[in-house]
Amino acid sequence: MKNNPTSKPTLASGVTLTEVSDKTVLFSTKTGDSFGLNETAAHMLKLCLSDGVEEAVNLLSKQFDAPAEEIAQDLQELLEGLRQAGLIE
Repeated sequence: MKNNPTSKPTLASGVTLTEVSDKTVLFSTKTGDSFGLNETAAHMLKLCLSDGVEEAVNLLSKQFDAPAEEIAQDLQELLEGLRQAGLIE
């Protein structure tokens, strides 16, 4: 399923987003699994959660001086992976 570019993902039920020793970790209280994010992925996810996908693409495109289409594709891949892992909705 493709993400709607205007959507605003949310953390799945029972999932927390926390900083642990300068790293960002998604933790599932249901399974006990944790999923570490690198700095860029964490920044991208946080923007999506707070501002929505479309705004995140705009902001990231400016921050990284990269084409919006490239940012949107990278963001799509990140969100789809997290969605498949049951970490976001």
